[in-house]
Amino acid sequence: MAQTRSEKDKKVLAVSQELSGLLTAYKYEEAWEKAGELNSLLKQREEMTLPPYMIDMLAQHVKSYYYQNNVIKKAHKTMTAIGHKLEEFK
Repeated sequence: MAQTRSEKDKKVLAVSQELSGLLTAYKYEEAWEKAGELNSLLKQREEMTLPPYMIDMLAQHVKSYYYQNNVIKKAHKTMTAIGHKLEEFK
């Protein structure tokens, strides 16, 4: 017999699908807010009935998203710094 999903489970899965859609549509600015929402929901494990491995994998994907976002921010700062250095050659 299949287990009925709780409202919290449904919310987590819906937000993860929204985040997926935003990322695959290259809507990275909008994805930031959804990632935060999903991250917040995943911290409320005791209210979920999803299998622990699924919650762990969702949390790992959010963590990976944040890591990659930081890599991109760092690259943008570096490219801007290079631009300022090149600007000095007048």
